[in-house]
Amino acid sequence: MKDRTILGHIDCPTCGMTNAMRITPDKNGDPFGYCEANCGQQLRIGGDRRRVRDFFARYPTIERRADDAPAPAPEPKAPQQEAAPAEEQTPAPEKKTKAAPRSAMADALRMLGAM
Repeated sequence: MKDRTILGHIDCPTCGMTNAMRITPDKNGDPFGYCEANCGQQLRIGGDRRRVRDFFARYPTIERRADDAPAPAPEPKAPQQEAAPAEEQTPAPEKKTKAAPRSAMADALRMLGAM
């Protein structure tokens, strides 16, 4: 049998018993609840980062594992000095093509496969 890490206990939302729902990590590492008291209710919290974040905000006493913690903000990179281009190149002018006039009848025949 696997060694289960218990993150904490909360009140069961179904039967109302105090500290009856055991919170453990599921196979994906997200919190999962199981009522050990009367009802055996299961509570799946994972599957969506927003739900997991809101769960930990609502129950701050539940232990957060290192992989559940929000990632630190990346440090800003120092601006790099751009090397001066050897030669300035002007973009070639784009050719403008005139679209062929369309009619409703031609579109309908094209859709039906007649053309």
